[in-house]
Amino acid sequence: MRRKVTGPTRALTAEFIGTFSLIFIGAGAATALGANHDPAVAFAHGLTIMVFIAAFGDISGCHINPAVTIGLAAAGEFPARRVVPYILVQLAGAIAAGYALLYVFDGPVSNLGATLIDTSRITYIGAFAFEALGTFFLVNTVLHTAVRGNASRLAPVAIGMTVTICILGFGVLTGGSVNPARTIGPAVAAGIYDGIGVYLAAQLAGAICAGLLYRWFWIRDTSAAETGPGNPIADEPSAMPSRAPAE
Repeated sequence: MRRKVTGPTRALTAEFIGTFSLIFIGAGAATALGANHDPAVAFAHGLTIMVFIAAFGDISGCHINPAVTIGLAAAGEFPARRVVPYILVQLAGAIAAGYALLYVFDGPVSNLGATLIDTSRITYIGAFAFEALGTFFLVNTVLHTAVRGNASRLAPVAIGMTVTICILGFGVLTGGSVNPARTIGPAVAAGIYDGIGVYLAAQLAGAICAGLLYRWFWIRDTSAAETGPGNPIADEPSAMPSRAPAE
């Protein structure tokens, strides 16, 4: 008789597989295509995110991004006790994908798609701003399309395309990572850590800002409106359960 796997084990397994797939396909595209192929690399990331949100969104939320997990926790939409396990399996999946790329390419070809700051055209401060704003946009999109009470069926498209436009917009300058797992996985496998602190600080700052804005501004105002006098739907449950997927 088979024992059914439920609860955190399924969610963590989904996060590992989803993050592994994002890094293997996204960074793999950057590795295979090399420089000056940002549109293809951007869509490789965005389409992978769409697919895995559709596949695993109802199991783990398909965060596949530590910044999303932290942003959802800051917004009060994800239990704090689950943040560390999620981040650990996301990073494990990313690093495993980085080493898988190292193996299949037989060496650190094109730095295994590691995201690097183009210091000939941008400063570390500029890179921080791009990555922080991009991560803010991503977490904001997740919260408003996949988590809020009126969660949209187009959430996978909106989230995936947010990552795509970030890579199209400033990928040539920073790689458009907006994801600590995307930054760390190839960097560990290739042994390249230039500017990694800038990426991680910027992504953390952007995620927390998006989460706190959602918690203190968007949801507070919405809750006040819904519980106001004479509102006929104030006591009715939401028609669609909240989910928390992401890149």
